[in-house]
Amino acid sequence: MWLPTDRAKQAAGSCVRLCRSSRVVFSRVLLLFTLTDTLEEEDLASGGQGQLYTILLVNSGRLAFPEYTVHRSARLFKDRDDLIRYETAMRALQEVIAAMQSGSWEDAYDLYTTAMAAWQEIKDSCDLNHQEQLPVFLRCFTVGWTYTRILSRGVEILQRLKRYEDAVEQLRNLLSQSVYCVDSRGRWWDRLALNLQQHLKQHEQAIGAIRDGLNDPLARTGHKLSLYQRASRMKESASLKKYRLLLRDLPTVHVQDVTHVTIRGQLFPHEGGMGKSVFLRAASEDEGSGGGQGTVLMCSVEDLALEHYRTLGFDQGIHGEGSTFSTLFGLLMWDIIFMDGVPDVFLNPYQTCPLDLHTDCFYGSRREAIEARAEMLREASVETLQDLIADVWSTQEGRVCALINWERFSTPQQAQSLVACLGGHFLSGVFLRMAKDYRHCRGGLPDLVVWSTSSNKYKLVEVKGPNDRLSQKQQIWLDELRKLGADVEVCHVTATGARGARRE
Repeated sequence: MWLPTDRAKQAAGSCVRLCRSSRVVFSRVLLLFTLTDTLEEEDLASGGQGQLYTILLVNSGRLAFPEYTVHRSARLFKDRDDLIRYETAMRALQEVIAAMQSGSWEDAYDLYTTAMAAWQEIKDSCDLNHQEQLPVFLRCFTVGWTYTRILSRGVEILQRLKRYEDAVEQLRNLLSQSVYCVDSRGRWWDRLALNLQQHLKQHEQAIGAIRDGLNDPLARTGHKLSLYQRASRMKESASLKKYRLLLRDLPTVHVQDVTHVTIRGQLFPHEGGMGKSVFLRAASEDEGSGGGQGTVLMCSVEDLALEHYRTLGFDQGIHGEGSTFSTLFGLLMWDIIFMDGVPDVFLNPYQTCPLDLHTDCFYGSRREAIEARAEMLREASVETLQDLIADVWSTQEGRVCALINWERFSTPQQAQSLVACLGGHFLSGVFLRMAKDYRHCRGGLPDLVVWSTSSNKYKLVEVKGPNDRLSQKQQIWLDELRKLGADVEVCHVTATGARGARRE
């Protein structure tokens, strides 16, 4: 009897296994060449096979990346030892992540404390000034940034182990510097305030953390809204009356609510009660299930909402969340995203976006071009918008771009139909916000975009199932979209029983 391993050996023929020291050198060369901010665990363990596979797909014509000019000017690693320290830190980060994902919190804690000691030794023995001077989008490839990511993960580990005082101390250490992982500062402030108030009952210190977080220019609006809402809840708490004076003069963060509607749907009575709610809806004629009258289909809460808006005359609809708008952003800003003249944002031929896309540097380095494009879109006719979509789609379709999901729209004509409804003035405002802070703006956009091809009307809809609430990012985006003139609403789906329904 042939076993699968026997067949594999026969098919593979003679094989050569490289010794570990040779593989490590090869893996290090690939790391330096491709330089991504996340090394996959299998790449670290197997000498970069994932990266080699990408190169193989490109060379065989099965994968294509956007065209851009590779421009290296900054010296990222000071010397060989600096590169090895970075590689070691990345391996340590992957080990911590693996332990956390498996729920091995004691093991994760040991790895975290070992990494913390290693980082302290590096700070004591090495000159880190060169990496501190790098632009933030290159600083994430430094040993300091990587160990700071481990320390940030350590906060979650400490909280899991209910070591809240240690978690607070670590958060304060992280917030005492503004060189590494600056995009996480809002989250750190929010977590610090929560631990101080909820777990340690140190309310005065929690208020101080809220105030400092609200005044931190590196903390973004979503986290600032979370901090402000925490302060508001504290102010309204009868048990915290003596702190109201401290809470009175905090900076304010206001968002205006939008229209809320409620629809009802049959909830599928699956067991366990875990995961997303599953609903039942009647099959339409064109779905052709053949099940006869009264046949029902299982669907998500978003699909149920899409069917509801279809009955209101919105014949087109997409459940795409942020990817709908990021795809439009990529299509209408393609040449600016991949423009020449910005040093060090393209370091190898296998990038899906410039390295600075998720930092403030993206807008800062392209301000003039972005502002000019935004102004052009603001005044553009429907025909111009549709031509821009068609041009980029025809020349770039299929290229791997982090912003674009080429399957988000069924056809380029569907994308053209949507931009005709949305209009250039609205798209200009959305894209400006995304360009200025893509990292924190890519999430929170409404679940659904529905529109009518006959009336040219549209709605942006956030769908909430039973017991689901709006996040801070969603509240902010809904308010921003409303200010830009969009018809936005929150659609709450309440559940009814599912007796008598026949499953298709």
